[in-house]
Amino acid sequence: MKNITKLVVGIIISFLIIITSIMAALSILKDEAVNNYLTISKLNARAFSKELNQDINNIEQSMINISSILDLYKNKKDINNRIRDMQKNYPQIRSINVLNNSKIIYSSNNNNIGIFIERIDLFPKSIFDEMVLKVSTPWIGRDFIDGNDMYSYEEKIDEKESYFIPISKKIVSQKGTFNIIVNLNVDYFKNRFLTNINSENIIFELIRLDGILLLTSDKSKTIGKTIVNSSLLDQTIEKNEVTGVETFDKTKYITTYILTDNYPITLSVKLDYEKNLMSWNKKQYYFFIITTFIVIISMIIALMFFYLYNKRREKEISLHKLQIQDQKKFRLLFQDSHFLATVIKNNGEILEMNNEALNFIGETNETLRGVNFWDLECWENKNRRKIKNLIENYTKTKFEDELLAKDKNGEKRIIDFTLSYMDDDDDEILVAIGLDITERKNKEEKLNQAYTVFSNTRDGIIITDKNTNLIDINKAFEKITGYSKYEVLNKKTNLLKSNTHPNHFYKKMWERILNDGYWEGEITNLNKDGNEYTEWLTINTIFGKDGEVLNYIGIFSDITEQRKKENLLKEKNDMLYQQSKMAAMGEMIQNIAHQWRQPLSVISTAATGILIQKEIGVSNEEDEKKSLNAINKSSQYLSKTIDDFRNFLKFNRELEIFRIDKAIEESISLSNIKTNSQVINFVLNFCDIKIYGSKNEFIQVMINIINNAKDALDVKSDIDKFIFIYVYSEEKYVNIKIKDNAGGIPEKVISRIFEPYFTTKHQSKGTGIGLYMSEEIIKNHMNGILSVANETYLYKGVEYKGACFTIKINLT
Repeated sequence: MKNITKLVVGIIISFLIIITSIMAALSILKDEAVNNYLTISKLNARAFSKELNQDINNIEQSMINISSILDLYKNKKDINNRIRDMQKNYPQIRSINVLNNSKIIYSSNNNNIGIFIERIDLFPKSIFDEMVLKVSTPWIGRDFIDGNDMYSYEEKIDEKESYFIPISKKIVSQKGTFNIIVNLNVDYFKNRFLTNINSENIIFELIRLDGILLLTSDKSKTIGKTIVNSSLLDQTIEKNEVTGVETFDKTKYITTYILTDNYPITLSVKLDYEKNLMSWNKKQYYFFIITTFIVIISMIIALMFFYLYNKRREKEISLHKLQIQDQKKFRLLFQDSHFLATVIKNNGEILEMNNEALNFIGETNETLRGVNFWDLECWENKNRRKIKNLIENYTKTKFEDELLAKDKNGEKRIIDFTLSYMDDDDDEILVAIGLDITERKNKEEKLNQAYTVFSNTRDGIIITDKNTNLIDINKAFEKITGYSKYEVLNKKTNLLKSNTHPNHFYKKMWERILNDGYWEGEITNLNKDGNEYTEWLTINTIFGKDGEVLNYIGIFSDITEQRKKENLLKEKNDMLYQQSKMAAMGEMIQNIAHQWRQPLSVISTAATGILIQKEIGVSNEEDEKKSLNAINKSSQYLSKTIDDFRNFLKFNRELEIFRIDKAIEESISLSNIKTNSQVINFVLNFCDIKIYGSKNEFIQVMINIINNAKDALDVKSDIDKFIFIYVYSEEKYVNIKIKDNAGGIPEKVISRIFEPYFTTKHQSKGTGIGLYMSEEIIKNHMNGILSVANETYLYKGVEYKGACFTIKINLT
């Protein structure tokens, strides 16, 4: 009876101690809950700050890119269309506006064009950097066309009204300096916040660095007003991020303020202190009631267990016998296991190691007697301290970790380590189990690296089985084709097939794959929307050990835009080439007219002479033959001129092997070089060299260069005029030099002589396309180089200076 009384008194005292401990624990947990909400506020603020920084950074980059649009496009409609296309990519933006002084001259919203933005409160004020991004106070309305500055008019925005936040940045283009104003879509930022948070007790705010409230999810706040008396907000400027508890309008908030990177905006996340802790207070009450009830029940159960103590003791004796049997079984498993196993005293001293562990460290059980487990040579200092601390403070809880250990050869191995507690009669022992997982870890690392490359490469990758059923794709495939992974798995690859290629194309492709195990080439496929795209595809076959096909791997790059640009460039070059021809045609018609005067004069004179001789009766057969021969010769000359002119005007690139000297002679013939004052003398030095290419284009190049020299010589009246044309070979190249004695090209413009539409002549003398097209033909069509330099040289003892054009063409 005395023992029962002591037990009851002990239980009551324990009850009081437990209840007191529960109350203290609940108080600590409440403080922990507040800290958790502080952490939640901070994490939300950081997450939204990161998104906001990314959004504003992307928008600022787009604002900078507008300078390229202004430089590239001349037509206002084209500029507005490009700005409108840019705006469509950003749901964060209401409109993009380009201002010259205060007037909107370009905009993604046509209604904004022509509006004067005279009054806008921007921050920060420019002191050193005019190009810094600035933020305005909010404006009521959807855009400038129907908006006004709410901060200036001290208006409180209605719940149903829209408003926007203008941000401004100056840019510099070839057309001058402009002010870019982007109107941010406030509804987008609010909706994104509310969607991500999904809680009415969290408030999201954007605050300008001078305290102006730009955006808030709290309907009671006035947008555009200055926030005052906030010590946390004041600290943010110095610390970048501040979290704490503060009171606004008698309401307590858990608040985090965080500055955006490089932008004058502070982001705020507020949690209603009372509302968020309301559920915690209820839980605290229920927890106390339930815990108290459990303690009472537990004490009653303890009394029952005390009564049953003797019976339990007998059961423990029985279990102890079973434990001895289990220990015998454990010893058998201990020695024969492929694990590294060690039995350790609770003070860390090694009792026994199994054969696998001894072989790993190169020791015997005799040499390990009295050695502490953490003093083994296999452990590095960091792990040695960790294991020592673990064993000395072991709480009978199973411990698992991956540790580094050195084997008997000094090689570092990764061990999957487990430490467990085991009763051995009256002794407490620990069992350390290890498994060498180094090879597995290396394979996992290589597999992870391969999968990271597979997932993040910019090229599309597909893996199929031997029957071309898709079994895996990467993200680039989804982006290029529009198909998601679940849509194409176990589908045939021909779901991408277009009707562009004939059947024999695919037949040859698979013949190559089956014979060589490899194929690559350009192919046109269909994306999910049914649009064609061009890709450069490489297919490899994966074979098994016995040579059987296991898989096919396809890697492709989307070259659609590249092909479009190449085709567009070809069309432009063809157009410029024809323009160059047409520009030269006018001058050539004049040349033909000049060339035809003498033959026509001969024909007219001969015919008239025959008629007169007939009339006066003095004609004879010999004179008539001479006159008719003169007429025939002149007619043949006229016919040849027409053939040369017709061949020149052909718009084709027929490739052939032709003689350079003959092509140059045709060029001179077509040019019909004569100046206003005297004939230009040609000095020619040819060798018999043939090249492969378009003869017609080569003649065009020579005419352009010869005409360029003619125009330069045309203004010279007091000198003998020369054009020198030399052709000679040099190793595997042929060189053609064309130079004049007109004094050369001014040094300040010689580097621009091959630019399109650049000319040193009067507008009536040239368009600036001829030399540009000449360089394009030599470089891209004939695999050569066209260059120019001023050259001073001697000819027949006289020193001359002029422009020297050099054409260098690879004979191979």
